[in-house]
Amino acid sequence: MKKIILFSTLCASLFLGSCSSSFLDQEPPLYVNENDIFTSPTRIEATLNGLYAAIKNTGTKSLMGGKSYLVFDNRGDDVINISNNLVTLFNTYNMNVGITDAENADTWTYAYLAINKVNTFLQSLEGAREVAGENYDRYVQEAKFVRALAYYYLNNLYPTPYSVNPDAKSVPLRLTAEAGTENNNMPRSTVKQIYEHILSDLENISALDTEVNTYTGVTHATQAAANMLKMRVYMAMNEWDKAITAGELVTGYSLPEDVTLIYKAPYFSQESIFSLPMADTNIPNTQQSLAEYYYDGKIMLIDTKSGIMSKPDYSLATDKRIIAFKGEKDLLMKFTDAKTKLQWVPIFRYAETLLDLAECYANKAGGEATAKSLLKQVRGRSVDAATDPLNIDNLSGDALKEAIYNEKRLEFIGEGIRGIDIMRRGEHFIKVGENETINVGPSDEKYTWPIPQVELLLNKDINK
Repeated sequence: MKKIILFSTLCASLFLGSCSSSFLDQEPPLYVNENDIFTSPTRIEATLNGLYAAIKNTGTKSLMGGKSYLVFDNRGDDVINISNNLVTLFNTYNMNVGITDAENADTWTYAYLAINKVNTFLQSLEGAREVAGENYDRYVQEAKFVRALAYYYLNNLYPTPYSVNPDAKSVPLRLTAEAGTENNNMPRSTVKQIYEHILSDLENISALDTEVNTYTGVTHATQAAANMLKMRVYMAMNEWDKAITAGELVTGYSLPEDVTLIYKAPYFSQESIFSLPMADTNIPNTQQSLAEYYYDGKIMLIDTKSGIMSKPDYSLATDKRIIAFKGEKDLLMKFTDAKTKLQWVPIFRYAETLLDLAECYANKAGGEATAKSLLKQVRGRSVDAATDPLNIDNLSGDALKEAIYNEKRLEFIGEGIRGIDIMRRGEHFIKVGENETINVGPSDEKYTWPIPQVELLLNKDINK
């Protein structure tokens, strides 16, 4: 990818982001001189909002606000892609993505565009400290959160996972603003180095907000969102104690009784930690939104033959999640608004905090009692303990871990997590079809995505 970002491009992106619903819907000014961008707190705030927009979607492509988010479920084993269409992630589902596939080029290109926008913002902000005033630290920490999130997703597609080889080559670690082609050539950093830099970006989060269940508190980086990302990284590195420390700092949230709340307006609740919002002015393009892949059964369906909903304890007719989200003909009913495309995209929610903590404690000596308690909190919201055939109290060892994994699979089906968890643990991607079974392990070249051709052509050092 040509690492060029003109400040006019950055300006244009400002108005795709989110600060408040009124901001989302307003029209941008026709002209903004690049020298004026950092001359007022209002414009700095608008530029910051553009960074969130960059990891969500542009006018034509979607990153974590749509298609790239869908990649991680297509790589997983709880939904099936029946489209037979390369445009709608069919190669991703079949673990057959090549260097020229659109999802590969787009994910790479727009992730690095977001990263360079962050780098440009941070560089320019240094010359506007007085203008930023008391908000300077918050601006920096929010921007670094966006960069960390972009690198996190890249680090879960392109390298062999940390659990298999922490020194495996990942992606180039670009940390300076680029406005030309002179620094295109850069070798890949290791998966360990990428994770270490993500943690470095999240080291100081004291200026981030602590709001819970508010528009700003869900659509902007908060201390809780940063700790959720830390937790995911530490889990990928098998640093269970550090992951627990990060997870237990996520406080003030709860699980509402209604499991459908975050999938309908206003699209957030006391469970929501970080989501990517939508508005009429910045919805995903055609075949880029979540709902378009799920709503009519022509692209993605629940895998009821070999996925999580094929298991007896995770397909109970009385389970609130089955009642709410398993539709006729195996439709997944979480993301259904294909007409307006205004449903938000959940990135972190409190149910994940609890289940991730459960996994961490299950991997610690003496931690099983706590792990069971945490698992019960999530399962108990949807399944009446009095009639639950799964006896959590009797579980231990690998059986307890498997129950935690399965609960997370059901709870987060369609939410961009399953493919990451398989890879994080170095497990095989196994998909049982009517005519063939896909079984791809960490030693298979199809386990990870190849560096896309757009980067290979422009970065001569990529494979050094």
